Amino acid sequence: MIAKKKYAITFTVFMLLTSLAMVSVPVKPQSPTTFYVDQPEGGITGKPIGTVFDVNILVNASDLEFDGNESITGWGLRIQVDPTVLKFRRVITSTGGYFLFDFADYMWYDLPAKVSGEVEPGLLEISEMIMPTPPGGAATDGILPEPYKLVTIQYESLSQLESTTIDIIDPLYMDTNGTWVPVVDGDGEYRGEETPTIEATLINRKAWVEHHHFVRSKDEDGCQTLYAKIRNTGVETVTARAIFRIMKSGAVEPAIVTNEVIIEPGLKAVVTVNSRVFEEYDDGRWSVIVSVEYYNPYAMVWQTSELTKALKFTVVP
Repeated sequence: MIAKKKYAITFTVFMLLTSLAMVSVPVKPQSPTTFYVDQPEGGITGKPIGTVFDVNILVNASDLEFDGNESITGWGLRIQVDPTVLKFRRVITSTGGYFLFDFADYMWYDLPAKVSGEVEPGLLEISEMIMPTPPGGAATDGILPEPYKLVTIQYESLSQLESTTIDIIDPLYMDTNGTWVPVVDGDGEYRGEETPTIEATLINRKAWVEHHHFVRSKDEDGCQTLYAKIRNTGVETVTARAIFRIMKSGAVEPAIVTNEVIIEPGLKAVVTVNSRVFEEYDDGRWSVIVSVEYYNPYAMVWQTSELTKALKFTVVP
């Protein structure tokens, strides 16, 4: 645990350059120091849509000397993801528990400040610096353990199924002489989950009408009752419903949707729905196309089974 000390702090707002192409000060050859995505399981598992989660970037700077004149007083990088998979929410650093802040706090140097923002969808630019530049810089050679948390980026999941590289671009640190040093980077991987089979369908085209000859004068409410039998053919519990599309002489009426049912894998359920009230002008032959819709919670959409059933019935006086 790093000791806390009291002091007054002042710092200047700055923009730390985060691309070698933009650097106009001396640049050293690449250092063994590493900035890398923390993913102890080899990747970050896909999260349900809307989940906000942390991506931590760690630093390993054991090749440098703690409070040495060639060690870290500032750093910058870009990090890129597929913006259709992950949405940037915020950056966390320059506070207790983070590399440069805890170094400055321990040494009684001025605290670091960060500059960060999304320069285009999916591409984030982050920099952090101690200003004014202190005589010594940070390292992970014992006082700060190895590795240490450099920065946290919070993302919101836009897909549990799609994957994206968490790509660290142009990572640099600045030493006490104002010299920029490129470092080794370790990219991360947001791994979309393999979609389990979510599916429901009509059982052998099993759908029917209550009356093939619907007699308006004998029916109490004038409505034809429609039935469908649905089986869960996937491996997870599914929410399903049947859709009846009725038509006469080529004129298709609005779809009639049954109640929703929850079906365990391998089981079946019967759903029903009533048509509208038939009037005298409805007399004649009607055609019906029946299909099944089931909800896919991973894609957050209703999907339609390929299997359909064609029915016919006649409305008579």
